[in-house]
Amino acid sequence: MPLDLTNPAWTGDHPIAGRSGGEPRAAGPTALAGRPGSPRPAGRAALAVAGALFAGLLAAPGCARRTGPSVPAEDVVVVGRTSAAMNLDPRVGTDAASEEAADLLYDGLLAKRPDGDLVPALAERWEVLDGGLRYRFRLREGVVFHDGRRLTSADVAWTFRSIADGTVATAKRAAFAQLAHAEAVDGRTVDLHLSEPYASFPVELTLGIVPEGTMPDEIGRRPVGTGPFRFVSRSPERLVLAASDRCWSGRPRLDRVELAEIPDATVRALALLKGSVHLVVNDLPPDVVPRFRADPAFRVVEGPSGDYAYLGFNLRDPVLSDVRVRRAVALAIDRERLVATLWRGLGEVTETMMPPGHWARDESLEPRPHDPAAARRLLDAAGYPDPDGPGPRPRLRLELKTSTSETYALQAQVIQAMLAEVGIELAVVTREFATFYEDVKRGSFQMFTLLRTSIVDPNIYQLTLHSASVPPAGQNRGFWSNPRFDRLIDRANLVTDRAARRPLYVEAQRIAARELPYVSLFFKRNVAVMPAELRGFETYVSGSLRSVPELWWDRGEAPPRRARRLRDGRGL
Repeated sequence: MPLDLTNPAWTGDHPIAGRSGGEPRAAGPTALAGRPGSPRPAGRAALAVAGALFAGLLAAPGCARRTGPSVPAEDVVVVGRTSAAMNLDPRVGTDAASEEAADLLYDGLLAKRPDGDLVPALAERWEVLDGGLRYRFRLREGVVFHDGRRLTSADVAWTFRSIADGTVATAKRAAFAQLAHAEAVDGRTVDLHLSEPYASFPVELTLGIVPEGTMPDEIGRRPVGTGPFRFVSRSPERLVLAASDRCWSGRPRLDRVELAEIPDATVRALALLKGSVHLVVNDLPPDVVPRFRADPAFRVVEGPSGDYAYLGFNLRDPVLSDVRVRRAVALAIDRERLVATLWRGLGEVTETMMPPGHWARDESLEPRPHDPAAARRLLDAAGYPDPDGPGPRPRLRLELKTSTSETYALQAQVIQAMLAEVGIELAVVTREFATFYEDVKRGSFQMFTLLRTSIVDPNIYQLTLHSASVPPAGQNRGFWSNPRFDRLIDRANLVTDRAARRPLYVEAQRIAARELPYVSLFFKRNVAVMPAELRGFETYVSGSLRSVPELWWDRGEAPPRRARRLRDGRGL
């Protein structure tokens, strides 16, 4: 039975508790897990009880609301995450937890600023030669890995060569399809030769550099990078990192960072409240954020985000290969209501994968309405008439896979109820994130929901929707193919001038909006919550943890100094 949308909990100012899991964000098991298509009333009751408990703790005499969580005696920060990193090799890991760990362990040739623009990192300078066919990078002098080995151009060449030639099996290989050769010219100079000009190539060069010859199994046991933190230990629930005294960009102000997996959203919020967790970024139930915002014991930092929520289709499925069915699904979903209720307004409905304000975004796309009547007409035309008028029999049955995250399981139930209104019976299948994500990667789904994180460049279309990027070469997991779209993306990759690239991407977005390989839902806002005494945090459009090296505890003393040599392009 689908969730009842007439219930007051789905209207007005009464959002449902929960938090995300997605691409590549993850979540673990919760009370919401259940059989496919289940309305999970027990899960809703559990969330209501948990929400009441949380509110009670905030209001109880003598609790953290009055005094705030205590400042730890050590310079340590525990970051609460929905899931643990799945792979610590920056060439392989694609889930958000792995990418965030990589930001702390490794450095790329280039780095992203908070607004997403690129700045030098391991490369102190670079130039584009031979009409865009060769990129030459000059490495910083004196950079060393955590184990004391000196960084050389051979390490850089190995990192990229191992991806491009298939030595390391990775879905990121598609992003380096134009890389023909990586050449160590001398100890500090590396040339990256392309088979054809590729305008988005610099964006790929934020990838973390690993020592020459290292393979994923070795990195999985003990990762070694040049980043601000070095590896200490790893368990299924916790990754422990210590400040690197060798870091070229200056020693972090903290001594230790721990990334703790806390799958349950309510437990994560309570851990922050009592002080066993000190920082949660984009991993809190939407309805508890206002409570933290109103509490002087905590600091809430918000900012724009490149995190894109979407519904994916398997176009090899005989039902979903019909664009009329995909359009009917899209018209049945009330995205504005979804964002206003479930997500507490912490999002912006979108028609495209490009974030608001992005130079390549097509702002002229007509907003897709919520139109159940039009959805029914499309299903009629596609050969799925209503079998019994007002009766209970569905027009057709579909299956939606998602993670066991509270918010995403609830979101699936909302979509289930909305599709039921147009005669589509939707079975919801929830799985622990690693299992669910594997299903998505191998195409074992009809429909799925995920959160694509850190979108800052239109090259995302090459990776996710170009026909050459079907797995294992890339992440076109719905197996969509449109020759005109492919040609537009190929042409855009050859043009370096933004003014000339933009019309190509605009037309590509219009094709995707018409053909609907994805249903665009919304872009989230970045939300970080921490004790008021934790200073130095800054949000990045990518949602990354790159500002963690700048964090420090305010104990009424001057903050520890850090010679931040252009790690984020500004310096101190």
